[in-house]
Amino acid sequence: MSLNLLKLFEKACFIRAFELEIARQCDAGEVPGLAHLSTGTEVADAALAATLDPTIDKVTGSHRSHGLTLAVGAGHVKVASEILGRVGGLSGGMAGTQHLIAPEAGFLTSNGIVGAQVPLAAGAALTAKTMKTGGVGVAVFGDGAANQGAVLETMNLAVALALPMVFALYNNGVAQTTGAAFASGSDSFTERAASFGLEVFAADSCDIDRFGDALEQAAASARAFKPALIEVSVGRNDGHYYGELQTSTDNKNEGDAIRALKAKLLEDGVDQLACEQAQSEAKNRAHAAVVAALTEPRAGRAQLQHWVSIAEGRA
Repeated sequence: MSLNLLKLFEKACFIRAFELEIARQCDAGEVPGLAHLSTGTEVADAALAATLDPTIDKVTGSHRSHGLTLAVGAGHVKVASEILGRVGGLSGGMAGTQHLIAPEAGFLTSNGIVGAQVPLAAGAALTAKTMKTGGVGVAVFGDGAANQGAVLETMNLAVALALPMVFALYNNGVAQTTGAAFASGSDSFTERAASFGLEVFAADSCDIDRFGDALEQAAASARAFKPALIEVSVGRNDGHYYGELQTSTDNKNEGDAIRALKAKLLEDGVDQLACEQAQSEAKNRAHAAVVAALTEPRAGRAQLQHWVSIAEGRA
């Protein structure tokens, strides 16, 4: 495993702090619509991003992609502005929390349609193979999306076309409010993926050594045109959206990966003060990003007309 664990911890702490800032803005009425926070997946997002090459690899995510977008390198203020519906956002504040896009960082899109991001990543993988870029397409999706027909069809297609693709299945044990065991005919997503011919790996985001190794193996397999699925057990610290009461306790990961990563750092000899300083700086940077976003005007008619003009070919 070649991950820099202290940098990984810093990024995970920043994502957690950022999401807590967004939660506060939800309470203040500053977030248009519902916000699906990524609290619980921060270490998974940061480790996945650290395994990839943003210059050639392309990532797609689900409706719960704030952390993933930040992890791959999108601008902090731009992400905050988009979530808050401000003009400085990734899409001028018009796409909002579920439809983030940062192609300059290798993040193609997140998607509010369950599972729809998976075939989009296959398109990126096909492009990488055709253009011989050496890149991979990565689809991040949840255990609920794993039951979608388009996802299963994409698994078959990826193997049939030998695509350089990674299926990153974040399993938190509950799809919206439905337990995975109730909604799935099999209790093993890896066995199902293997039946399509995918290389399969599994790890818990609380076990960073094993998780890091599995990520690197999955990425290496994909670059060798052997598409892979990695199932990672993650937490979900909030309801389906922020403010919803959690109605299911069927969460496969009861631990907190950030706490586990901090314990690993201390065990490896990293100073306690260094960890606390990283957490403090993360909170300050997250607060500053959201405050900066709040100073921008709200997106409105002018931004809408801009995108309509683009769609009509007039811009």
